[in-house]
Amino acid sequence: MFLFVQTSAQFITICKAYTQAGEPIDIIYSKNIPLNQTICFLLNTGTKNISGSTVFLFIDRTADGSKQNQFNKVYKIEKDKNWLACNFKFAKDGKFEIYFTDANQNRIAATTINVGNNKEPLKEKSVTAKDIANVEAVFCDNVLSGIPVNPKQNVSLKSDGGLVCLYLKSSSPLNTERIHVTIMRKSNYSIDYDEFVASKKYQLNSDWEDVFFKYTFTKTGEYKFSVADEKELLIKTAYITVIN
Repeated sequence: MFLFVQTSAQFITICKAYTQAGEPIDIIYSKNIPLNQTICFLLNTGTKNISGSTVFLFIDRTADGSKQNQFNKVYKIEKDKNWLACNFKFAKDGKFEIYFTDANQNRIAATTINVGNNKEPLKEKSVTAKDIANVEAVFCDNVLSGIPVNPKQNVSLKSDGGLVCLYLKSSSPLNTERIHVTIMRKSNYSIDYDEFVASKKYQLNSDWEDVFFKYTFTKTGEYKFSVADEKELLIKTAYITVIN
């Protein structure tokens, strides 16, 4: 049993939109993107600010074993900023690599997607995405020797200080070296979890079968935790209510 360690590494999140603070909205977990859909590539450098005053975006298409550049653009970066958002619509089928570099062409972060009919084979998907039903999620006070302490369906801002632990237990290795946790909240009178709360990345070893992390709430309401692997494939979704 292991506690997640939050990473400051650079990463790209694929989503439909983003907030003014650079947080993703409606994360796209699948690596298979429909043709002619506009998506957002959100670069985040974690706890470190983006170095330099310019960042380059490149989008390359792989065809017949070779890469062809389809798009490139330079962006001016504001001082003390750790994120950059770029929108793009794909008009061709194929496998694409998206990457950001600095002014010296050093890569900052990269990701790949499949567009249109060029879908990723099922065998390339992670075991966790395929066996999502075999991953158990438990909210609790703590985890000792692989056992959740005081499992709960709600957490109190007063008696618990808003602090809760989310424990994930799989029947097989999680098979990922990083997870992406997105926390959403139901806004007033809404039936959907439409209010973005937080998005975090954590590092782990791919052979781990159980892991946990802690989170502190500051507001009452109904919350949803979506946990995805390093390929942005959904591992588990968990729900909890925060009371006074």
